[in-house]
Amino acid sequence: MLHVLYLVHDVSDPAVRRRIIMLKAGGAQVTLAGFRRSASPIAEVEGLRPIDLGATRDGRFAQRLAAVTKAAASIGSKLGSMPRPDLIVARNLEMLALARRARSAFQATVPIVYECLDIHRLMLRDDFLGKAMRGAERYLARDVKLLVTSSPAFIANYFKPFGQIAAPVELLENKYFEPAAVSLNDCTAAEPVTSPWRIGWFGALRCRRS
Repeated sequence: MLHVLYLVHDVSDPAVRRRIIMLKAGGAQVTLAGFRRSASPIAEVEGLRPIDLGATRDGRFAQRLAAVTKAAASIGSKLGSMPRPDLIVARNLEMLALARRARSAFQATVPIVYECLDIHRLMLRDDFLGKAMRGAERYLARDVKLLVTSSPAFIANYFKPFGQIAAPVELLENKYFEPAAVSLNDCTAAEPVTSPWRIGWFGALRCRRS
């Protein structure tokens, strides 16, 4: 069974839970480690007990950078009791930095997959900071085995034009995932919707126009 170490920026993010379900459905054994947005550690995510790397805050870039630096110094001891994984999946740029530290702690050549589902506005700036951020990403991703991203626009408008990553790309769009097979009879037997649907948009919305 493939053992995956999944490093995430927020263990309570619903998208993290969805990805864990997908990995398990594919037959993988998953170890989850990451930061949290809550004051206290998260006890359980989809049957897994997360390895807590500390607390971070939305929109607090400097605080997150400090938290990553602190976690990099201790990640070897935090992961010391787990068996060596077959694969490390790093969700977002800060976790990619920790993935490299984790790999060195295992003293083995463990392949890394970079999962980038959002392009931070700082990465698009044309000033020194933007160029430095893109340079850091290119350096950290120089030997990743696969890039997983959620939109073809990210590939066409960011990764290819800036020449960020040479690894193969897997497009994995944000769609509903149902691990159990659904039969045609289940679909036809479902009761019709009688009231109008209401769609909510939740999250850290930084776009003024939105």
